[in-house]
Amino acid sequence: MPTRRGSGDRRRSRLERPSAEGGASAPVESGPSSATDAPEPTVARADALVEAPAGKVPRRNAMFPVGVNYYPLDTEAMGWEDWYQRDFDADFAAFSEARFALVRLFVSWKKLEPQVGQYDEDALEHFAEVLSAARENRLQAIVCFFADDRHAEMVDVPWGKRRDPLTDPYLISREVALVQRVVNRFRGEPVVFGWDLANEAFASGFQSAEAFSTWTRTLRESIREIDSERPIIVSVDPEAFYRHRSVDAIPAIDQCEFAVSHATASYRAYAAEGPITSGPGTYLDSFLVHSAARDLPVLMDDVGVFSLDNSPAEEAAYLRTVLYSGLMNGAAGVLLRRYRDLDIECREPYYRDPFEVLVGVADVAGRPKPACAEASAFVRVAARVDLRRYTLIHARTAILIPAERYEPLPNLAGLYDPRACLQAYISAKEAHIPVTIARENDDLGAYSVIVVPGAFRLGADTWARLAEFVQQGGSLVLSYGGGDPDPAMRGIFGVEFLGDGGNRSKLSCRIAQPDVLGSLRAFDAPIELPCYALLGHGGATVVATDHRGSPLLTLNQFGQGRAVCIAAPLERAIAQGDAWAAPEPVTELLREVYGAVARTAGCGTPVECGEPAVELALFNGVEDDILLLLNHGPTKRTAHLTFERFVASISDVRGGTPVEVGSTTFGVPLEPNGVATLRLAYK
Repeated sequence: MPTRRGSGDRRRSRLERPSAEGGASAPVESGPSSATDAPEPTVARADALVEAPAGKVPRRNAMFPVGVNYYPLDTEAMGWEDWYQRDFDADFAAFSEARFALVRLFVSWKKLEPQVGQYDEDALEHFAEVLSAARENRLQAIVCFFADDRHAEMVDVPWGKRRDPLTDPYLISREVALVQRVVNRFRGEPVVFGWDLANEAFASGFQSAEAFSTWTRTLRESIREIDSERPIIVSVDPEAFYRHRSVDAIPAIDQCEFAVSHATASYRAYAAEGPITSGPGTYLDSFLVHSAARDLPVLMDDVGVFSLDNSPAEEAAYLRTVLYSGLMNGAAGVLLRRYRDLDIECREPYYRDPFEVLVGVADVAGRPKPACAEASAFVRVAARVDLRRYTLIHARTAILIPAERYEPLPNLAGLYDPRACLQAYISAKEAHIPVTIARENDDLGAYSVIVVPGAFRLGADTWARLAEFVQQGGSLVLSYGGGDPDPAMRGIFGVEFLGDGGNRSKLSCRIAQPDVLGSLRAFDAPIELPCYALLGHGGATVVATDHRGSPLLTLNQFGQGRAVCIAAPLERAIAQGDAWAAPEPVTELLREVYGAVARTAGCGTPVECGEPAVELALFNGVEDDILLLLNHGPTKRTAHLTFERFVASISDVRGGTPVEVGSTTFGVPLEPNGVATLRLAYK
């Protein structure tokens, strides 16, 4: 994956440790060679798009490993001393059968060091047996040193005497000693993929970014004294963690070799509350992947449902969506939340753990659920997408997360900006634009299009860099977020700010310049707008107005680039309202504007799709391409695709007889939350 700063080699070098061993696509509708030849595509049977026997294929994708968190206790009746006492050989055999590549194992400080400075050699030997079982089943282990699951009590050492294990110098010195003892014991084990310093539940106790960064650096240096090769991870999602603790984890994460994305239950309730198989919830995991990426490969962590509120079919559909969206958005791999459901006492509520570790992909008896079969099927498909031969189209459009997001209350940016950015990300995805996330201090020169969705305030230096970005040929889309904008707005956007028109409960759009920013349509739609910029003429082209003639959309040529101003924070208005019932004309307006700007800037996708709810990902190869399609909706739909090149034939990525297309257009039917994985051969 080309990362935020383009360091694709960095991800590749860090992912080649896992073993490189190794839902069918829907029928395809073939259309004429141009969209105008016939309004309705004819149907060509594509029964050959089934998996066919072929030569030896990899069992799994070494560049996109799938694994699972293997917690030490699976029943509430067990105590901390029962650490990994169950039949882990059978579980690991099941992992191997499912073609999982990774397993996260958890060290129990309480078990290994029952008395200060006295280590239980039998416990260390038992952990060696667990690692040996993983090796025998062709797994690689991520060893997590300090994890809190509020059940196994792995870090609650009795001799700690209520000291804080995150800041107390004495306990930190004992943590260093434990880490070095474990690393020294197992540094020669090829089964160990990497060292994980802490999970998010344990790290949630940090009160400041400085304390978290210092703790991470201390433990990292202690490992590097012994092991200079294996990657070091701290399993914290920077966006979700900041929402939960108001602590910036980025300085700590940037010291490691991997970043982690983790859609927690609390963050999902805040950013994308609602169904897990439709609407914004299906985009959240990939949004967090891009948010966490920066200059590091991203491991999607704790993937899975948070409760038993969903049916087994819904759990499987959600997992399918997350797995494919991870592959389609440049993640470096996936770890499922838990293998087995926790067997608990019969009571309500049925869960006790605030860190969502109770629901697995197998039941309490170890019988795989449909979600486990879904993960195994995904591994078989992903194994055929060789990321050494195929390159995901690089995202040159970025949604800008303002630095004000980190300001405390009473500044409301922390409440509104992330949700607005998620909605902007969704709108870009629905416009089928390769898109990622940037922050104010990032190098904007890596992008061609920047979208700023309804920010309250940007830094003065950011405005200067945005002006330079546009002058040098970049494209900028900004929606007014309220208050007095920076004076630079007049020069960049060519408008005069005449004040804030205040709240509105309806958005009107009247087209002044057709086809300048996509195929816009006039409409009147009910939506609660917190503010509306009254704009005066300053040289910009007025593309659309409200019903009173006040500019709604303006386009300005500034230097060599273009700047588009939207007079209202539409992304924030959609996100703060009912995002599943947002007026279609408003969401269509955003899609058209984003898509038109990206295409003009030359960073759209070479594949056009008529279904906004279908996400596309194109992997370019030398002789052929791979196209992945994901239906984010709960209803069946057909994605009508139009290519720049003449498609000779298509086939399932897993093999099979190619189906002749002989056109630049064809349709792909998709089941609810369904996927299609196509190999494209061009004429």
